[in-house]
Amino acid sequence: MATEIEIQVGDAPVRALLEKPKGKGPFPGVVLTYYRGGITEFSHWLVDDLAAQGFVAIAPDHFHWLPSMDEIDNRRKYLTDQRLAEDLAVSRGYLEMLDEVGDGCYGILGHCMGGRTTLLGIGVDKSYKAACIWYGGGSFKAQGEGPSPVERIPNITAKVMGFFGINDKNPSPEDVNKMDKAMTAAGVDHEFIIYDDTGHGFMDYTSKNYMEKSAKDSWSRGLNFLKRDLMA
Repeated sequence: MATEIEIQVGDAPVRALLEKPKGKGPFPGVVLTYYRGGITEFSHWLVDDLAAQGFVAIAPDHFHWLPSMDEIDNRRKYLTDQRLAEDLAVSRGYLEMLDEVGDGCYGILGHCMGGRTTLLGIGVDKSYKAACIWYGGGSFKAQGEGPSPVERIPNITAKVMGFFGINDKNPSPEDVNKMDKAMTAAGVDHEFIIYDDTGHGFMDYTSKNYMEKSAKDSWSRGLNFLKRDLMA
């Protein structure tokens, strides 16, 4: 079971989920950045399963930037790209300090809002070797000052795998195609998979949008991708 810990982002104490595999390691470290729902049952499951698969996983609570949870619908006003990048940097730095985590073996993944944050993370931090993006909407617009996550694609050095639904509207198949072309133009090693009969949020088993076949296939592919690039 994931343990709730406290990390320090600037002057603010921030809660995060952390789980480690059994044994001494060294293990790869993975930052999980969550979706609109925040730290939920789905987040706990992801962290626990990552640990069961041999990764030290950490999931920071980005919503510490919100004045109150009542502001969740206005979250983009507070969750600027700069602030999200700070959360990710501290989380990866925490993994870096753990004896169980191997040097330079860092990955990042996220769903929905977390998919966008994952794209942002690999666009501002070259420490990541591999990243998995699940249906990251809103990636063409910046939150706060600076370029958007898509505009940061030329900075990416990580290998990327992305999972999307053909019936999704954010990102739409057209948006996915644009991201694909931008990564190809930038020379980013990547693979995108678009699932038939699948919409947004398809991996969250607590959601009405859950699509079991697409969810299980994408999670299996994502784990194998991370193992190949972080455990080699």
